[in-house]
Amino acid sequence: MGRVTLNFSEEEYRIFHHYCTNYCRLYDETRKNSIKILLELYKHQVIDLQEHSLDNVFSFFYQKKQEFEMESQIPGSDATGQMRLRVCSDIIAFLEDLEKIYRLLRKKGVDANYFLIIGAFSKINDEENRTRWQDLLNNSASEINAIVSPLGDAIEKKLGPKTETRTLLRELVGFVEVFNRLSPDLPFSDEITVLIAISLLKRFGKEEPDEEIPELLKICRDQFETEELESALEGIPPPQEGSDLDLSWEIFLEPLHTLSERIALGQVPVRRSLEVLTALEAPIKTDYPLALYQTPPMMVRRRSDENRILVNVDNRPRSEMQLAHAPDYIPVVASRDSPYKKFLPLATGAVILVILVLATVVLSLASSAPGTLPNNSSAGLLESPPGLTRINNATFTASVLDQKPMVVATPVRTIPTPVPTPEYVTIEYITPEPDTGPESHLEEYKKLASVENFLYDPLEYLTIYANDMEYNLVNAYRMSYDLNNPPMIIRYDVAPRNTTDVKWFEPRDAKKVVDTAIINRSFEESWFEIKVYRDGVIYDQVGWGGIYAIPLYEQEYVIRDPGKYQVEFSGRFATVSTEVLVKREGNIAK
Repeated sequence: MGRVTLNFSEEEYRIFHHYCTNYCRLYDETRKNSIKILLELYKHQVIDLQEHSLDNVFSFFYQKKQEFEMESQIPGSDATGQMRLRVCSDIIAFLEDLEKIYRLLRKKGVDANYFLIIGAFSKINDEENRTRWQDLLNNSASEINAIVSPLGDAIEKKLGPKTETRTLLRELVGFVEVFNRLSPDLPFSDEITVLIAISLLKRFGKEEPDEEIPELLKICRDQFETEELESALEGIPPPQEGSDLDLSWEIFLEPLHTLSERIALGQVPVRRSLEVLTALEAPIKTDYPLALYQTPPMMVRRRSDENRILVNVDNRPRSEMQLAHAPDYIPVVASRDSPYKKFLPLATGAVILVILVLATVVLSLASSAPGTLPNNSSAGLLESPPGLTRINNATFTASVLDQKPMVVATPVRTIPTPVPTPEYVTIEYITPEPDTGPESHLEEYKKLASVENFLYDPLEYLTIYANDMEYNLVNAYRMSYDLNNPPMIIRYDVAPRNTTDVKWFEPRDAKKVVDTAIINRSFEESWFEIKVYRDGVIYDQVGWGGIYAIPLYEQEYVIRDPGKYQVEFSGRFATVSTEVLVKREGNIAK
C-alpha cells in the first residue's frame, strides 16, 4: 500500500483547514461528492497527482468528459450518463479552483503543494465520516447491542475473555462472510460490519482508533479469503472462523433489517457517487464499439494496493510531506535450486548450439557419401573434399584403395521442350479520351440568385412570442399554444455570462520570470433550457450549457406534430433572444 504522510505545522494547518472548510461551505453536496470521488480515485491509484502540477489529472478528466459526451449522444442513453458528465465537469471546475487555492497559499508565503491541499480536504472528509459513524452508533445503539451481545458471548465462549484484536476481527469477518452466503437478501454490509466491529472491540476492552478499524477489517477479509482459497486448492477443510460459533443466527435478522433501512436512508448520494466512481475507474476508451463485460455499477473493484493519506499536526516549524510508494511486486521465498536457475538459459543455448553443429556435420557427410546410379549399386564419386578426407580417413581410405578404378558415367541432362502458355489476358496501351466536362462549378454557383427569407416567408409565418432577457433561477416562463397546422419554429440565441481566469505560471527557468495568462471564457454555471410539453406530458427538451453540448450560435428547433403545447423557458447567468413562429394558415383566424 502506498502511503502519503503529511506532517503539518499547527500554524500552517490552520490556514489550510480554514481555506478548505470555507471552500466546502461555498458549494452544495454535489461539489462535496466530487471532492470525495477525486480522493477515492487517488486512493485507488487511478489518477497521477503531482506535487506541483495537475496537468495529468486535467488530461484524465478531459478524456473522460469526452468519452461521457460521446456516450450521452448514443440513442437510448439514460440519465445516468448525463449525471456522469455533470460530475466530471464539476470535478474539472474543482481542479481549476484547486489551482487558485495553490496560488493563494503560496502568495501567503506557505510552501504549499497539491498533496498538502488534498490532505486537508481528506482530513475534513475523515472528520465528517467520524461524526457520521458516531451518530449511527448513538442512534442505533439498541440494534447494535442486540447483535454484539450474543455474538460477543459466543466469541468469548470459544476464544476466552482475553483475545487479541486481530483474532477478534478475524472471527467477526469469518462470521459475516458465512452469514452473507446463507442470507444474501439481508446481508451484513460494510457499514454495518464496521459498526459491529467498533462495539465488539469495546466490549472486549480493546482501544483501537475508529478510523483504523475499516482498514483492519479489510486486511482480515483478504486473509480469510486467501486461506479459504488455499484450503480449497489443497483439498483440506476450510478455516472455522465464525462458522462454529454457538448461537442462533435468527436473532440477528430483526436488528439487521432495522440497521439496513436506517443506513439506506442516507445512501442515495453514495450510490450515485459509487456509480460515477465505477465509470471513472474504467479504462479510457479510444473508440466506441460494443464494450466487453465490465464491473457492474456500484461495484467498485476491491484493491489490495491503495494509496493512503495520513495527516499529522504538530509544532514543527514547517509542513512537509513523505511519500512511500507501494512495491510493484510480491516477494516470494526462493527455492533450493534458485541459485542455478540463472545458468539455465546459458546451458540450454549451449546444448542447442552443439545439436546444430552435429546436425551440420552429419548432413555434410551424407551429401559427400558415394551416390547410386541406375544399374550400378557401387558407382559414385571417388574424390571427396580434403576436410572430409581428414575427418573420415579410417573409413573412406580403406574402401577406396580396395576398389579398382572405374569409369563414371555422367548422365546427360536433357532440356525439356518449352510448352507455350495460353494467353488469357491481353494488355495493350490506350489513349484516354479528353475530359469534356466543366472544370469547376464556381461560375454556376455565383449565378444562383439569393432569395430573401428563403426558409420562412413572412407572409406565411407569424411570430407569436419574442423575448430578449437575462435569465436567472426566478424568472422562468411558460408559453401555451394549440398548434393545429405544424410546424412551430423556435429560434434562440444564447449569450452566456463571461468570466476571466488569470492563470499564474510558476517560474521554471533561470530568470525566474512569473508569467500569467488571461483567459476569457463562458461561465461554467451558465445554461439555458427549453422544455416542450404536449398535452401535459414532456415531449422534448433542448438548450445550451449544462447537459447540452450545443454550439454557441443561433439555434432552431422545429415541432412537426399538431397538439396542445406548453413551452417552458428557463436558464441562469445567460441572456437569450427567443422567437416562436407558426403558420398563419390553420392557426391564426383571418
